[in-house]
Amino acid sequence: MVHSIDVYEGLPASAPVGHPHIVADFNEETDKDNLRGADGICTMLYKYNPSVLRDFLDLEIPVIEIVRHEKRSSRYDLIIARQERVVTCGFIRDGEFVDLRVDFGIKEEGLWVPLSGHTDFIHPTGPNRGEILDGFGRQLAAQIMYHKLWDESTAKEIKVDIERERP
Repeated sequence: MVHSIDVYEGLPASAPVGHPHIVADFNEETDKDNLRGADGICTMLYKYNPSVLRDFLDLEIPVIEIVRHEKRSSRYDLIIARQERVVTCGFIRDGEFVDLRVDFGIKEEGLWVPLSGHTDFIHPTGPNRGEILDGFGRQLAAQIMYHKLWDESTAKEIKVDIERERP
């Protein structure tokens, strides 16, 4: 089971599944049933720099983008972006999405709902679409957590761009 901790105001460990949490620890044996994309994204940003998480969650900031560039060319870069209430997270190469991407909508009460997503081979449609998108979010969060993508020592750079003015 994923163990969340109360270390960031506004992201209580007791919040329901689908609301973002800060994950305490994670390994291959961790039961991922309650893990969601929001957990991986917010844990990564918190462990990288709590002020980046604060800016990311501040909906008064209309646009924020974080890109983790890999040192090794064999691995994809990670992008986490928010425009208003839509969060996009996935892996990119040369600015194009590859492998895995999930888009979330942030509801008024703080729940993150998967809106769309795909892998290289699956573009979900039909009645099970929501479950498939939740699985994509879980997969994305697991990769972020397992590879500790907040660790600057394994990255070429982590770049944060913020647009504080609305267009």
